Amino acid sequence: MRNRNALLGGLALIGLTNAIALGGVWLNRSGEPDSRLLLTERELRRSHDWADRENSGLALRLDWRRPSDPTSDDRYQSLMLSEAQLLGLGFTTEGRDGRRFANRNREALVVLELDGPAHKAEVERANQQLRKARSELHAAPTDKRLQDAESAARDYVEDAEQRDSRLLAVDVGVEREVLRSRYPDRSRYAIVPGHVSAWVREGHLTGQISRLRITEINVPHTWRERLDEELARNRNGDTPPRFRLWLSVGQRLEPWIDSPPEFPREGPRAKAGDAVSLASSTRP
Repeated sequence: MRNRNALLGGLALIGLTNAIALGGVWLNRSGEPDSRLLLTERELRRSHDWADRENSGLALRLDWRRPSDPTSDDRYQSLMLSEAQLLGLGFTTEGRDGRRFANRNREALVVLELDGPAHKAEVERANQQLRKARSELHAAPTDKRLQDAESAARDYVEDAEQRDSRLLAVDVGVEREVLRSRYPDRSRYAIVPGHVSAWVREGHLTGQISRLRITEINVPHTWRERLDEELARNRNGDTPPRFRLWLSVGQRLEPWIDSPPEFPREGPRAKAGDAVSLASSTRP
């Protein structure tokens, strides 16, 4: 009798958990999406750790970037959040001497911009570095160091124009309505939950977006084989993958794929009425 009650209790708990999860999905996808972005293979990459799991599914990782610091010569140096932004998130300035201050990590809303001014600035910066490298090489054409610098600058431009993600985190905040009024274009700007880390450097409060709450998107088995075949081009060194996916962000600011993937090499393959379901998971 005791075992039977335990079994029934376990089944009830599983049913309740599933009901809550399905209710959350329904609430998130009810009404008009908060945003809807047309992403490509540049913004959705195969999740590298998915292959290590005992799962026959396919996961895509949302590839986003922070804008680079325009005052730095290092292309990999990200632009830091301002002290005003961090104070607006609720961070404190206690302990400006660098020893300690409260609330080193906080949740926040992150604004992701798709193929907008921030990405165009990254492309322009790459081209500026290429122009500078070519000018210096023109003055000393036999200099091996300058030849390597010019070659690296050409690769930088090619990455910026053709391969790097066009999805950049351009702002943070705590009030969804305020951010949406600041970024009204729902086909270019998505608002998603994330985390911000802050610290004291040289007496000033500084920090950065550390991660997004949801970065991994599970693709249902219906589309796994064809999409996996396209993604395999990266592993095989063949032509880079090409696909497009409409990603919606719902009322709970959780993403899902709301239409079949398209493969530009082949043209549309799916019927307009076909649906793609998605299960989002969070990273710890």
